[in-house]
Amino acid sequence: MALAREVVVPESVRPTVTLRALVLGTFLTVMATIAGSYARFILHTTRLDQNHLSVAAVFPIVVIALVLLRPLKLSRGELIVMFSMALIGATMPTYFVGKLIANFTVPYYLATPENQWATYYEPYLPEWSILPAGEPLRWFFEGLPRGVPVPWDAWIVPVFWWMTVIAAFYGCCLFLMVILRKQWIEHERIDYPLMEMPLAVMEEDNRRGFFPIPIMNNPLFWAGFSLTLCIILWNVISYFSPTFPTIPWRFASIQFGREFPPIPVRLYLMVVGFGYFINLDISLSLWVFNVLTNLENGFFNRFGLKAGTDEEYSTGPLAMGAQSMGAFIVVVLVGFWMARGHLHGVFRKAFYRDDSVDDSDEIVSYRTAAFGIIACAAYLIVWHLATGMAFKYIPIFLFGALVMYLGITRVIAETGLISIRAPLMPQPFAMFVMGSDVLSQQTQVSIALSYSWCSDTKTTIMPALAHSVKLYDTIRVNQRRLIIPIVLAMAAGVVATFAYTIYMGYLNGAANYGGIFHGGLARFPWDNLVKKSKDPFSVQWLPIMYMGIGAVVTLLFMILRYRVSWWPLHPIGFAAGPVYPVNNVIFAIFLAWAIKSIVLRLGGIRAYRTGRPFFIGLIMGHFVGAGISFVVDMIWFPGQGHSIPFSD
Repeated sequence: MALAREVVVPESVRPTVTLRALVLGTFLTVMATIAGSYARFILHTTRLDQNHLSVAAVFPIVVIALVLLRPLKLSRGELIVMFSMALIGATMPTYFVGKLIANFTVPYYLATPENQWATYYEPYLPEWSILPAGEPLRWFFEGLPRGVPVPWDAWIVPVFWWMTVIAAFYGCCLFLMVILRKQWIEHERIDYPLMEMPLAVMEEDNRRGFFPIPIMNNPLFWAGFSLTLCIILWNVISYFSPTFPTIPWRFASIQFGREFPPIPVRLYLMVVGFGYFINLDISLSLWVFNVLTNLENGFFNRFGLKAGTDEEYSTGPLAMGAQSMGAFIVVVLVGFWMARGHLHGVFRKAFYRDDSVDDSDEIVSYRTAAFGIIACAAYLIVWHLATGMAFKYIPIFLFGALVMYLGITRVIAETGLISIRAPLMPQPFAMFVMGSDVLSQQTQVSIALSYSWCSDTKTTIMPALAHSVKLYDTIRVNQRRLIIPIVLAMAAGVVATFAYTIYMGYLNGAANYGGIFHGGLARFPWDNLVKKSKDPFSVQWLPIMYMGIGAVVTLLFMILRYRVSWWPLHPIGFAAGPVYPVNNVIFAIFLAWAIKSIVLRLGGIRAYRTGRPFFIGLIMGHFVGAGISFVVDMIWFPGQGHSIPFSD
């Protein structure tokens, strides 16, 4: 259970969805998208939009709370509206819209006789979904000749159709979070540890201290804040003098033996801060199952056991990724089963207008959410059919996408993991189940195109929406009005990201953007298409077997969890523990678990609450330090920037 108390402020006391909140929120959204793209593609510095709680969302809201809260008399509700909009906008720049643009622009530009792209897919490309060969394409990657205007007209058709896909995908995510909000927040009481620091920043100003953010008037906060910030600022000095000694955060790895994967020892103080707010059973389970999976992986390596070739954007090796995918499937399906009573009420309200079911505290009605998710899912099906995807492939692919996005969102909401990828991407998941030898070349091309919207999950919108509705739940307002900032942030963020990424490509040459546009990440969907076309396979029983093992073990842990009162291990840890990049932060999670265990054992809940400001400070110090590092790179090291721990 969550131990930190939340302050609820009625709207009758302070305004929430005001014009200035929407204007400032839209500004923060646009700035989050531009800053994220600028940092990654132009400065090549700290990635402001990386992770599910990113610098691009947190740093500005801290500055606004410090500088504008008292002069503008901003309410807590207004801060929450602005932050939720920035949180949504920060999911778009590089890992979503950036990759989407790259995927529909590279097919002609990066095609060569050596990679054989044209041989395998050119006749099957739906021309309306890609940027065609020609000068607009070449200029986008190589830079616009002097005096030539940006050829926006060449982008109208593909951008329009991809925006419809984004709208349908975003609609599915939004309406699903509306339907599950009450189940997760009120019935299951999920903790949402990632929101501890933002909620502390947005606490109502009690005007009892020098700082408008109340927690900043606590000395323990400054101890944690200074610790993280001073380490970052000390290392920033080395930007100017490479021989200047830096404070390390990576140490020697732990390895159980030959062929056993190393366990990195990395002191991510921000992760320690978040880990302090994770349920002890969950943090214990994360590091225990990570270690056990490491041992399992090592024994597999010793005996030469493999499930197949690793898949991009998925957890490796494939056996571990497939095992975790089976766990994710059970987490999602059992989650729906546990919510069956609530979902039955949603169904009655949506289709029979049952007055006994109250949906007045949702941002849209259950009827709107139900019909909206049906319409959006139907559009995704029709769109993929139009690109040539076989109908028999679509249900399995979309089921895999549901498991991936909803599973990741559930894991983040419970564990507070700031970064996590899919255990197995939906595209290979569906191929393993069906076999690639039954798929036509046209379907393979459509699958490659699907990586435009369904690929790397380092940042994705569903967790941002889940945390937004959690934040909205802490303010008592007319919830229907809160759909406005969400839709506004979605629209403004997508348009701004498309416009800025395209414009800067013509200005600087998208070939200079890095791997997303001109490296392995850009080439993967199309190289993968050629690879699987050359070597088709039938149903892959080994990965399916590992998925089955993961599913059965997770189900067993769930039964133990609910039937044996003393059982300490949580099934969510088995699902998430082995998934990349959890292994990179597992030492920090272990450290947070050990600290919290000692604090609770020695001092109880009072000691835990007393220590809360220190760990909030650890987190905030990281985000402020990352923001300062970005500003330093922007001024003194443009194009040759530096990264800081866990923002690289």
